[in-house]
This record gives sequence, C-alpha cells and structure tokens, in this order.
Amino acid sequence: MKPVFVNGVVPGRRADALAACIRDVFLHAADNLSWLGDGDTVLLKPALNSPDSYPSTTHPLAIRVVSELLEEHGAHVVIGDQSGIEHVLHHPGGVIHGSTKENYGLSGMGMKDDARFVSFEDGGWDEGFYHHCSTETMSWRDGFFITWWAKKADHIISLPRVSAHSQAGATLGFKIMVGMLREDSRMEFHANGPYNNFITAAARGSTLVSRDDGSGTFFEKIIEISDALRDKLRLTLFVATEAQTTFGPNRFGIRLGQVGLGRAHVMSPEPGLAFASADPVAAEVFALALLRDLKQSVPFFPRLSERIALYQNKNVQAFTAIPARDHPCVRHAIKIGLGELPGGILYTDVPCTVQDRLNQYII
Repeated sequence: MKPVFVNGVVPGRRADALAACIRDVFLHAADNLSWLGDGDTVLLKPALNSPDSYPSTTHPLAIRVVSELLEEHGAHVVIGDQSGIEHVLHHPGGVIHGSTKENYGLSGMGMKDDARFVSFEDGGWDEGFYHHCSTETMSWRDGFFITWWAKKADHIISLPRVSAHSQAGATLGFKIMVGMLREDSRMEFHANGPYNNFITAAARGSTLVSRDDGSGTFFEKIIEISDALRDKLRLTLFVATEAQTTFGPNRFGIRLGQVGLGRAHVMSPEPGLAFASADPVAAEVFALALLRDLKQSVPFFPRLSERIALYQNKNVQAFTAIPARDHPCVRHAIKIGLGELPGGILYTDVPCTVQDRLNQYII
C-alpha cells in the first residue's frame, strides 16, 4: 500500500510557492525518480478535454514543474492528449474539426507551438492507435483502441484536475485516460452512460456510431482503460487550488458563444492542495474525498441548478452519499489489480481540522 503525499498551499501565495509544493509532492511520490533512466521517454497526460482554462483543465504549473523536473533528470518529455468529441472530431476519414494542440495553447497550459506536445488525433486513425484487450478488460466486448504513445513511452505521469462531471459525477485520475482512446472506442463507452445523446450529436458529420451494448458498464469501461497503462503509469499528481464542484468537465455544459448553460461552480479549497501518489487508486480516493468535501459547501443556487438540470443522473445525485473507498470506480480498479486504498495520507502544512474532515470520507 502506497501513501498519498499532500501539501497545503496558503491562499494568495506567489506562483513560486505553489511550484515548490508541486515539486515536493512529486519527488516524494515518485521516490526521487529512482525509476527514471537517462533518455527515457516520459508521457505527461493532462486533462485537456476543452480549450477552457484551469480548473476545467490541468493547472499550467503542474505541466511546467513536472516537465522541468523530468528534463533535469535526463528525460525526454512528451505531453499528449486528445480533447473531447465536441472540441475535436476524428473519424476514419481524418480530423473533421478541432485541434488538441490549439486547445493546449488556448487553455493556458502551454504554447501551442510547444514541440513537446502531441495531439493523438494527428497520429492517424490506423497508424496512431492500437488494439488492446486482456482478461482485465472484460467490460469491453472486443477491447478498445488506444494511442500508440501508451506503448512508445517508457513512463506515464497523470496530471488531472479535481472536477465534477455531468455524466460520471466526477472526473479525476482514471477518467482523464479517456483522452487516450480512439474516437470509436470513446463512442462505445459513452453509449453505456447518461446523456449519450449529447455525444452522438457532437459526432454528427462523421462515420462514428454509438451502440449501447446493454452491459451497464460505464464506470468499468473507464477504469479498464488503465489496464493498458498499468506497467507504465508511475504517478498521479493533482493541483487543487481550485476545483469545479458542479456540472463539468468544461466551464459550461452547453456553450453558447462566450457563455453557456450549466456553468461549473468553482471553489477554492482552504488551503489549496497539491497531492500525489504512485498508486492511482490511492490518488483517486483522496481526490474523491476532496471533491465530496467541497460539494458539501456549494452555495444554494449552484447546488439547486445542478440538481434540477441533472436530476435524472444518479451518478451525480448520489455522489455525496458514496464513501470515497466505495465509489464504483475505486471498487473496480481494486478488483482488477490497478492499486489499493491509501497506505497513509502524509500531510504537510494542512490544518488538523481539514485533515480530519477529509479523512472521514476515506476511512
């Protein structure tokens, strides 16, 4: 059992103080990069579902600090993702619209001409993805297609954000791995979830189809993506100075120009937190506990807005009733051997009252 390292960030502190916190938890959770060889390729997987800025996407400092640390130790760093179907539409005929690389720049995560960044869709439909299937991916009837970078990288670092999600209830470390799938596999898992009509609408103009296999394995399919990464994933690191506590994963559920419907309510934990673990399940459990704690303090009107708009979605409505350790994502990840519950929560600069409050959702 591996611990979760958690550092508190005092509100209003300068960016260099946050960078120091990120550096500290990263090195502790990564065992001072003992696994890294000179010249190894390390893939950084951010949350880049849209061009929206943090906390809809990964904190830019997480990208900067982690990539600098890795490069200091001789790594070849690659940053890669593919944005959601409504922002990047890719099918066998090529990319119909959108660019993940442009979204990378628009989000503030980095410069769109960053040579280290790769858009998975740019690899090509057949050339850029491979088929994965194993005894641990039984929820996927015929397996799934995932970017070749899952094989080409020597190591993978997951850099999620803490956010609610209008379909899944939460989007954390496991959910962001959807961005590694080819578009047809993304369509397949969404067909098992709520509000799939929005996904099929976003895919109009393509040859993609959405067929519900009737298995009801929405969460299981999400978790099983990480089966393809289990030998490469070294660390999951969150920066939670802000978090989206309603709707999500983007700034708006439905965008109408510069505004939209279903605006995510953003909250700032006090103190802000940077936390990481070498065990993806341990990191997920702590992130679930933090999001659940924050959702208890969502003001009346944002809470009511989400409850009314998403009243049919039990993944959202029941989120605060499920202990973090009993969340279906956590249970399935443990079942297929992706990790374990935290072997301890090691806090630094986090008040005891906050520690006690978070721990109650885990124990």
